[in-house]
Amino acid sequence: MALTEILKEHEDPSQLPLEIWVGDSHEIMRGVHKYLRRLKKLDHTLPPVVIFPGHPFQISSLADYIQMPTLLNCYRFRIKVVLKLGKKYHWLFKWTRRLIFGQFPKDRKYGYIVLSPESSVGKKLRAKALTDEEAYEELTLKWRPYWEMCYIEAGSGNFSASIANRLELVKRASSLAHGKHAELITGGGIRTQEQVEGLVEAGSDLIVVSSVLEKSENPKELMKQFLQAVSTR
Repeated sequence: MALTEILKEHEDPSQLPLEIWVGDSHEIMRGVHKYLRRLKKLDHTLPPVVIFPGHPFQISSLADYIQMPTLLNCYRFRIKVVLKLGKKYHWLFKWTRRLIFGQFPKDRKYGYIVLSPESSVGKKLRAKALTDEEAYEELTLKWRPYWEMCYIEAGSGNFSASIANRLELVKRASSLAHGKHAELITGGGIRTQEQVEGLVEAGSDLIVVSSVLEKSENPKELMKQFLQAVSTR
């Protein structure tokens, strides 16, 4: 609902989110494609749409990109199997879907690290608690040459620990990623324009904001503030 309001009010691409991420960790085989179909029906110019899948069958031909993560400090076997199945499903049906639908989302491979084991995503993935030094070592030791980006997730839900409180880690991870010609994504617990400015200054290339927009009484104004903060870079 918040996203629809933002899209309907702003025709100027500079006033839109840089990307729209769509994922669903609860519904297994429905939800994502249906939501993307509704999104595409809006008579507006959309930013790139990215699938952040929780199940192989959430892969939709309507997206521009699909995030295919390598889990770093997360140990839930079922999730790792899901990701492997998702990759196999992705390649198995890629050309078939392209023939039928005329397009298929492009791969974006990246490393994914979760900092807060008590957050919703931390519990789901059984993430291991890490200090900033341990998180940086995890990234350094497990970096893959094919990664286009790395995502440092502070967590979602009531127990998220804001990534904005770990700016030194963001700075070091940014230097590492940029040295390998990759981008750094940060997200989790971001609530204010000042936090976004701090992350941008620390070197984050993409900042993921979700809950605060969904719960805001004025998501359009809040998005405007966040975009102003990003544009200062």
